[in-house]
Amino acid sequence: MKKARVLILEAGYDQARLLECMRKILEVFPLELEGKRVLLKPNLLGPWPGESGIITHPQVVRAAAEALRERGAEVQAGDNPGIRGYGRMGHLAEATGMLEAMGEGWVNLAEEPRKVPINSRFLEEITVAGQVMDFDLLISLPKFKTHVSTIITGAVKNSFGFLVGGEKARMHALAPRFRDFGELMVDIYQLRVPDLVVMDAVTAMQGNGPSCEDIRPLGLLIASDNGVAVDVVMAEMMGLHPEEIPLLEEAARRGLGPLSTEDIEMEGPFRRIEGFRPPSTLPRRSFTAPFQRLGFRLISRRILRVDRERCTACRTCRNGCPAGAIEVKEYPRFDPDKCILCYCCYELCPEHAISLNKLIRFIQR
Repeated sequence: MKKARVLILEAGYDQARLLECMRKILEVFPLELEGKRVLLKPNLLGPWPGESGIITHPQVVRAAAEALRERGAEVQAGDNPGIRGYGRMGHLAEATGMLEAMGEGWVNLAEEPRKVPINSRFLEEITVAGQVMDFDLLISLPKFKTHVSTIITGAVKNSFGFLVGGEKARMHALAPRFRDFGELMVDIYQLRVPDLVVMDAVTAMQGNGPSCEDIRPLGLLIASDNGVAVDVVMAEMMGLHPEEIPLLEEAARRGLGPLSTEDIEMEGPFRRIEGFRPPSTLPRRSFTAPFQRLGFRLISRRILRVDRERCTACRTCRNGCPAGAIEVKEYPRFDPDKCILCYCCYELCPEHAISLNKLIRFIQR
């Protein structure tokens, strides 16, 4: 099997440097672009600005679009963040800076839902953004981040944005177990495997991503025509073992990419990040997981906590909960008997008001 190739380039958010990097990437991973319709798929979790480190920076999207147009492509960019962004894509595009970066080239991926068959043991069909299936080429622009439900957010997880409406919540309900959810992510990724991946690693999120405020400068772009290879490089830079990340293990099992940097031809400044903090949910993959679950039930009925100073009772958490485990009166209340530990509420909260209980984090460690 031919080795996957990954290119790592030093970069900041300076537009001239980003454009130079994008041109280099298209030289290393050439695509037939003249007259082709290209969709750029950034990671827009919610209405945060690029400087937050939570989303793909709009300058990265702008530079990618410009480099592609130079080669004769018709380029649009879009995402569908789900509950928080569904029906409010205009606001989200403006708040994130994507509207300014792309102008008329911005597309709302929630506007053309389409049911398509999916090769998955969890379901037979799924509702996705029709545009994802219709464009000639798909270029994924993920963010270098951790994730409490999948350990990492990268190229594979970025395809979760294909789903529209309440499909994201339904996926969490269908596959609440850690390993099952990773497998389902690969099912969705295979609906339309990206032709090219360029990861925004100018800043990196550590800790309990995908929407926390623990951001570190890294100053890199990571690119490949194999998205799984990009994720493996990211994981090893984080100090994680790719074979212990369910979605990467499953993707490699299906032959979608490598499972180790030993099987990747790398060019550029690869380095492990000293003192990088993984998500506190990481121990759930270990042999102690059954004991942790028992500990959750016996020691604490409150897996999640609410910062009342930050909470605005906006009900985003309740609306996004696939298990119906949240009621909001003055503040959110969680029903531990219904909770499936999907952390959608944590991910969706626009005020960062929901966090993991400190006692639970201590038990996990």
